[in-house]
Amino acid sequence: MSIEFKLNGSKTKLDPQPETTLLWVLREHLKLTGTKFGCGSGLCGACTVHLNGQPIRSCITPVLALAGKSVTTIEGLSKNRSHP
Repeated sequence: MSIEFKLNGSKTKLDPQPETTLLWVLREHLKLTGTKFGCGSGLCGACTVHLNGQPIRSCITPVLALAGKSVTTIEGLSKNRSHP
């Protein structure tokens, strides 16, 4: 199943496995490693990204929930790459 969403302001299209979480799509498929793995259960906040402007825990968010939405990671916070 193919999904489309905005990632850091750019249109993105993926064909993910339905059980994959946003965290692993960001890190493994899109090579955006600023979002970190911490607890894996959504408690620690290391994996926080913004979905439509609201903070979410990417380690517990199914990638299929992104369809038609906008995701901002730490890499997308600054145009001049001043964030790690």
